[in-house]
Amino acid sequence: MRGESTESRRSPEAGADASAATDGEGIADALFAPARLGRLDGESVSAGVQALLARHPDARVMAMRADGVCVPMPAVVGLRENPVLQARSGLDIIAPRDRLRVLATWDALLARGAARCVAHLVDAPEQPVTMYFFDLRESDGVLFAAYVPSQQDDAQRCARELAGPAAESKPATPRFAKVVKDQLSVITDVDEALTQILGWSAAEMIGRRSIEFIHPDDHALAIDNWMEMLSAPGLARRVRLRHRRRDGAWVWFEVTNHNFLDDPTRTSVFCELVDISEEMAAAEEVRARKELLDRIAEAIPMGLLQVDAAGGVVYTNDRLHEILGVGPAASAEEQFACLLEDDRGRLMAALEDLLAHGRAADLEVRLCASGERKPRLCAINVRALSDGEGATAGAIACIADITESARMREELTRRATFDELTECYNRAAITRLLESVVEEDPPVGCCAALFVDVDRFKGVNDELGHAAGDELLRVLAGRLRHAVRGGDHVGRLGGDEFLVVCPQVDSEELAATLAERVRRTLGEPVSLAAGPLVPSVSVGVAWSAGEATSASELIARADSSMYDDKHEHGHERAAARNGG
Repeated sequence: MRGESTESRRSPEAGADASAATDGEGIADALFAPARLGRLDGESVSAGVQALLARHPDARVMAMRADGVCVPMPAVVGLRENPVLQARSGLDIIAPRDRLRVLATWDALLARGAARCVAHLVDAPEQPVTMYFFDLRESDGVLFAAYVPSQQDDAQRCARELAGPAAESKPATPRFAKVVKDQLSVITDVDEALTQILGWSAAEMIGRRSIEFIHPDDHALAIDNWMEMLSAPGLARRVRLRHRRRDGAWVWFEVTNHNFLDDPTRTSVFCELVDISEEMAAAEEVRARKELLDRIAEAIPMGLLQVDAAGGVVYTNDRLHEILGVGPAASAEEQFACLLEDDRGRLMAALEDLLAHGRAADLEVRLCASGERKPRLCAINVRALSDGEGATAGAIACIADITESARMREELTRRATFDELTECYNRAAITRLLESVVEEDPPVGCCAALFVDVDRFKGVNDELGHAAGDELLRVLAGRLRHAVRGGDHVGRLGGDEFLVVCPQVDSEELAATLAERVRRTLGEPVSLAAGPLVPSVSVGVAWSAGEATSASELIARADSSMYDDKHEHGHERAAARNGG
C-alpha cells in the first residue's frame, strides 16, 4: 500500500526539488550505466522518474503492464504537462524497423528496473526519440515509459548500456590475421591475431601443415585453391574455409594466398585471413529460415503466390499450381489466366490497388481449369509486403479452393431457410421476411398476410397414412407458390399451416381476392398414390394499411381470421366434398 510518505515523495513538487538538486539526465545516466550490477531498488527508480519528468515536463508518456499492454496512468506518478499516449500496446507506436531493439530493451527493463534505447515512433518516423523505461510496479503497479527527442550521441550510449558491463570490459577479438607457409603448405609463422582467434599457440601451429586445421569437408576446396595458387606467382583467388579452434569449434575464414615462392627475398606463401564467422552464421540462419519457410509453404493446404512491385511472380508453391491447374508463369495476370474473365479483372484491379496504395483485399473468384466443365470457387487474400522503409515492395496472395465448403455453406443456408418437405420458407425465415416488410421505420407501404390451414389434415394421416399426408402437403405447397403473385413469399409454419407474405397490397379487397384465389386453387382434386382426394383449406387474411405494426401482431390477426373462415365455411366445404 502507498501511504502519505509515498504520495509526498512522488508529488510534482518533490520531483521539482529533486531536479533542482540533481540534473535529471545525470540521475538517468546513473540508473542506466552498464557498469551498474543487480536490480535497482524501487526508491531509486521512482526518483529517476521524477527527475526525468522535471527535466522534460512535456515529454509524451505511457503506462503498461509487464506484457506491454497499455493501462491507465496512475495519478500518483505525478505528471507535469506530459501528454499520455493511447494505444493497444507499447509496440503499436514503434516503427517496425525498431521493434526488435525495443523488445531487447524491455527485457533489460524487467531484469534491471530501468532501461532506455533510441527508436522511431510510427507517427514521426524521421524523428528519433530516446525511450526511457522505468519499473514502477513496486510503488505504482505499472511500467512507465517516457519518449524524449533524441540527442546525437544517444544511440551509441544506449547500445552500450543494453550490451551490459561485460561488453564494456571484454576486449574485442581480432578479425584479421596472417600466416606464412612454405611451398608444402607447412606453417612457418603466425601472428598474434590468429592465436587469439583460434586459441592455438604459435608453437602448436608452426611446423604443421595448414590442412590439419581445415574442416575435412573443405579439404578438396583448399587443395584446389592451393594448387591454383602455386601455378602462378602473385595473388590467388579467395576461398572460404572452416578452421578448427583449439576448443573444437570451427571458425570461418576468407583466405587469400599470395605466392612469393619465386621472390628471393621472401620464398614463402603469405596468407591473409578474415574471420567471417558472423557473416556465415547470418547467411546460414537466413538459409535455414528460407528452408523452413519453403517447407511451411509447401505443407500448408493453400496456394501461395508472391509478386514484386511490378506484378512479376517471385514465388509459388506446388499447391497453387494444383488449384489453378496452371504451371509457373512470369506475371500474376498469366498465373491467373484460368480465372473467369470478370473475376480475373477484379483480382488484377485489387492487386494493382494494393501495390499502389497498400490496401489489402479479400475476394471470392471463379476459375475453370483445363478439362473442367464447371467453374470452381476460390477465396483469395491479398496482402502487401513492405521493404525496410515501409514502402510496398510487392504482395503475397493466399488461394484456397472453397468449392466444397461453399456448397456446404449454401446447403446449410438452404436448410436453415427452407422447409425440407415442402421447399417453402420455414417458420423462422418466413417470419423474418414478414418482419422486414412490416417493421420498417417508417412503414413503406401496405401489405397482407394470408394464414392457410389444411382442413381435416389429421383425417388424411389417420385414413391414408403419414406418407399420403406428406404427399398432400407437397402438392398443396406447390399449388400455393403458383397461386400467389411473383413478389409474394410462401412459408410453412409447421404441420398443415402455411403463411403467405404479400408486400404491396394496396387494399383489403385485393387481399381478399388473393385469399379466394388461394382457396380455389388449393381446393382442386388431388391424385395421391394412396388414392384421389378433394382437399379444402381455410384462409385467414390480415391487411396492414402501412401503419406501424409488428409481424407477430399481423400473424395473430391472420390466424384469428383463418379460424373465422373455418367456422363460417367449414360445413359448406364438407358438404361439397361429400357431394351433398
